[in-house]
Amino acid sequence: MTAPVTTLRSQVLVVGSGAAGLTAAIAAARNGADTLLVENAGFLGGISTTLPWLGFHDRDYRLIVKGLALEFAQRLQAQGAASAFELDPKCASAISIDSHWWKILAMQLAREAGVNLLLHTQVVETLRESDRITGVVVENKSGRQRIEAAVTIDCSGDGDVAARGGVAWAKGRTGDGLVQAPTLVFKLGGVDRAAFVAGCKVPANNYREWLSPFPELWEKMMRRIDRMQVIVCGGYAALVEKARLAGELDVPQTRIVGVKLHQPDEFLVVMTRVLGLDPTNVHSVTDAYTRVYGQIPGLVRFFQRHVPGFAGANLREIAPMLGIRESRRVSGDYLLTAEDLIAGRQFEDAVSMGGYHIDIHRPAGTWVDSHNVRAYTIPVRSLIARGVDGLLMAGKCLSATHEAVASTRVIPICMGQGQAVGTLAALAVKQSVAVREVSLPLLQDTLVGQGAEIGRTVGEPDRRAIEEVGQLPFNEPPTTGDKDPVSASETAWVR
Repeated sequence: MTAPVTTLRSQVLVVGSGAAGLTAAIAAARNGADTLLVENAGFLGGISTTLPWLGFHDRDYRLIVKGLALEFAQRLQAQGAASAFELDPKCASAISIDSHWWKILAMQLAREAGVNLLLHTQVVETLRESDRITGVVVENKSGRQRIEAAVTIDCSGDGDVAARGGVAWAKGRTGDGLVQAPTLVFKLGGVDRAAFVAGCKVPANNYREWLSPFPELWEKMMRRIDRMQVIVCGGYAALVEKARLAGELDVPQTRIVGVKLHQPDEFLVVMTRVLGLDPTNVHSVTDAYTRVYGQIPGLVRFFQRHVPGFAGANLREIAPMLGIRESRRVSGDYLLTAEDLIAGRQFEDAVSMGGYHIDIHRPAGTWVDSHNVRAYTIPVRSLIARGVDGLLMAGKCLSATHEAVASTRVIPICMGQGQAVGTLAALAVKQSVAVREVSLPLLQDTLVGQGAEIGRTVGEPDRRAIEEVGQLPFNEPPTTGDKDPVSASETAWVR
């Protein structure tokens, strides 16, 4: 017997509570809109609860992501649940958080703002009337509900609302359509910090490959490393190759990628990897999960046997979800490009900022393909779905190219996008106008008044930090690894 469909109504509907969706919902509610947040997990925050947060600063060490993202970081820091900002010549900055305290704070902040929640709820259909998106249909333990909204915000990470509503989208890189390789991160405990740092100081280990061509940067890092709370790793290629040649490691990754967290004995491993994922196909995603879980035991043994400081390490935690770096990108009124980011373009309709390097985890290879960028703005047009009314998007599914989303996808930059669309949605419903009809100066002034950075108060480069930490050359030599022997084997690929 078919259960009746319940109808719910909300002024603003946000689908997905990851970094973008959480800030979108809180911003909309704080700006006076009746807001409903739909999430298919049992907690808020998505992948932001499992990773260090990278991307608050630009390569000149200026704080360029502020607003709600900075508020969240500062509240975690105030309660002893996060590190201070650690400046870094490649990632610009990193902050390590206590994952479970972030989940608690995320729920607290949503409740304080008055956000209505529907957890363990899955979108199954998008409601569309002519050229207007009017809401979604969801299913959960209570059955099926129809949710009608004046403005819907797609923060699903996969562009699910847009795709089901007939909105145009793209996926993957030009040519072969492959998306960035996904990763299931896991945490090791019992790390000997002193031994780990001592290993970082051995040049032959090359723990941070980006620095090795630049002796001055290496020396600056060595002068700071003993007191650093957060240490980003991307290297140790010789150790990985030694284990591979010995038959001890079978993962399509040629470097250790991970972060020494602020807890003295914890390290986050970012090395599980599959190639050929279709994040919109459940069979492909399921296959990816089976493969990455199978990679974790070998990686744990690799760290214990080969990496300084990890002899007594143990598997402490596996993230509750696969980190899918790229999925559907919804077509918007403007397509943000790598050229925009590299040039540091300042748009007239800017509503948020970014400065994280273009960090492509190769779709068909190992390691990463990186391009430095200047501090750039994100135009509101890249957050408005093209060809329809009533639909905004933020996070991984904004309107951007494969290359551009490799920078805009990191957590703080997604949070800035979320605050922008949440604020825009609230202004639209308060004025009873379409999102494109909201006054741009009003939107920008509201965002700035609530602490967001859109390029007005960035300031000058931090010369002291540049001197202490150093800067990589803007144009670095390219890295290698696309379609290399390590990633070309049949076992590396999901189909």
